[in-house]
Amino acid sequence: MRKVHVITQKEVVCEQKLEGCAAVVIDVFLATSTIAFLLKHNYEPIYAVKDSESALALATQQKGPYVLLGETQGESIEGFQYPDPCLIELSELQTSAIICSTNGTRAIEKAAKAKVLYISSIINGHLIAERLHEQTDDSSIVLICSGNDDRFSMEDFVGAGQIVEHLMSRGEYVLSDSSKLARDTYQKSLANSFQNLLDCETASLLRSFDFAESMDLVIRNHEKVEIIPVFTGNKIVNDYSKAVGSNG
Repeated sequence: MRKVHVITQKEVVCEQKLEGCAAVVIDVFLATSTIAFLLKHNYEPIYAVKDSESALALATQQKGPYVLLGETQGESIEGFQYPDPCLIELSELQTSAIICSTNGTRAIEKAAKAKVLYISSIINGHLIAERLHEQTDDSSIVLICSGNDDRFSMEDFVGAGQIVEHLMSRGEYVLSDSSKLARDTYQKSLANSFQNLLDCETASLLRSFDFAESMDLVIRNHEKVEIIPVFTGNKIVNDYSKAVGSNG
């Protein structure tokens, strides 16, 4: 029976232990939500890097059109679009995106050694759970909460609990203590229409930078975005076309 673990923040990830595991990175406010919305709006592939220097270096290697998105400690970066899903416009042509952030993209980098790596938020976590359940091997499932700059984040823990909830509705899994608690937290947050997330630390930070609408957008789109971002090679692409079942 497959085991499910929840890691509460990226700083405690042991990269070597992820080898052979199915991993999921979660950064509900905002990086992984933004990545899903970018894919929905025809930005592909997406490159997630740790900082602006890495993003600019990668930009010099692009042969086609691309956009730069990023923030550091919640602050905007000169020359970069803020990674706010409310600001994403539909791309008429397939355009790549390079994104850096304080938490989510750094978590993706730390999880890169996993056997398979998905990107999730509450907007698409139900599809990530479905894809994980479809896997026929016995690999452990590791749900990685990006956290908030070396601190625990409530919204990411809720996002992990969403995946646990959907996995358990589909079959039997061995849950770690953190997975059990994340599931309970998700259930309570769902019953409250996720209004408790608007009181979390990250929400206060985003409001201070006038990005409150982005949180409302994420909550309104709970399980409505039909995107399965998967990290392959050094980029993120949408794997939804290969999904099966009622959502396929």
